[in-house]
Amino acid sequence: MGNSCACMRQSGEASASTPSNTGSSVQQQIERSKTHWSTLADGPSGACMAENEGEGECEAQESNKQEFMQLQRHPTWGYFFSTFIGEDENLYDDGELVVGEKFAEGGQAELFHAKVTWSNPKNNEMDENNGTEYVVKVFKKGTFLRDLKSQLPHGLLQHHVEAMENYESLTPKVTPRFICQVHRGILLENGQFAFLMQKEHFDLRTLIERNMGLRSGRDCGPFSKEDSEVIMYSIALGVEWLHNHDIIHRDLKASNVLVNEQKSTRPMWQCFVADYECSNAVVGTGFFRAPEILRALKERTISQKPEVFSRAADIYAYGMTCYEVLTGKLPFEDHPLHDQTSSLIDEVINDDLRPEIPKCVKGWACNLLNECWQSDPKARPSVGEILDLLPLKSASVRRWEKDLKRMYGETYRDNFKHQV
Repeated sequence: MGNSCACMRQSGEASASTPSNTGSSVQQQIERSKTHWSTLADGPSGACMAENEGEGECEAQESNKQEFMQLQRHPTWGYFFSTFIGEDENLYDDGELVVGEKFAEGGQAELFHAKVTWSNPKNNEMDENNGTEYVVKVFKKGTFLRDLKSQLPHGLLQHHVEAMENYESLTPKVTPRFICQVHRGILLENGQFAFLMQKEHFDLRTLIERNMGLRSGRDCGPFSKEDSEVIMYSIALGVEWLHNHDIIHRDLKASNVLVNEQKSTRPMWQCFVADYECSNAVVGTGFFRAPEILRALKERTISQKPEVFSRAADIYAYGMTCYEVLTGKLPFEDHPLHDQTSSLIDEVINDDLRPEIPKCVKGWACNLLNECWQSDPKARPSVGEILDLLPLKSASVRRWEKDLKRMYGETYRDNFKHQV
């Protein structure tokens, strides 16, 4: 790939991937996205914004260009860091990127709709046939790429290498996808680093809130029993993919699961675990965090205890995410102490306090939540054990698993494993 920085061309009109929302509704969507911000780690990996905004932006721009060129030269995964509309005509670029309307914002980055026209016609044809659209996750001005590097899980880069090798193979494997696809790391003309990612319809928290409104007056939950079980299975498949690529998510929750809605096929909602591409930068969100993480945060020893961010901590958060799916509620949102965070944290750490599970969540589903919420990380099930359990307990999951095996082979989950 070329060493020139990528060019972001602002579009005055909405691009093909930009919805026809009014300005006010888009702003409301952006404000809503801010309510789900994750907590960032302290230190260089979490605080990579320049202090002096004016001078910092200029310094970051020059620093990022040099850093990006170095990343592109990496002998194994350098082509993950690619360019669009290279400034040097002698250097290869991937095509043209048009950035459209902003639609969400996080603590580190902003999300924009995007239109990509690839240099390779084969890629454009594939996007057309698959209905693929894109978004860019742009890190805020003054963010240094040299610090962001430490946030990138190695498994993400290695997966890109394996995916490219499969793409170029004479007999490429076709596998199901349960994670948000991160296609490239790019550098915009103004020196901001961004990820180019596949666009999905909305996040799972948005779907939950929508369905809770539609199901108002019913006893429990935003989904039917069958749909909730398939969603839980989909999320677990995404977590298994991450864990098999040595990626700890560290911030699993419904707002970090993206959804495609399919009204004519089953399952109606395809779920993709997202927001893992800079996982080393976050320490989770609220009470989705396992007790061992909450304790380390309370004692201000989190930077000395990286081991608390483990597969088992992801399983605890998976249990909380399933609680959202099954009940529609956020952890402890209706607890008497919900506005006394410190007291709630003490009870979670010291007294094994967990969200109250409604009576409508019965049997094995209730047991699964409690198993995921064990105080001892070693007592929690692995994601593989969860994936083995769900088909045994759920007829709807068994039907879907049967379809997956028919389409992708009996051992389709083996394709999630990192090829050593």
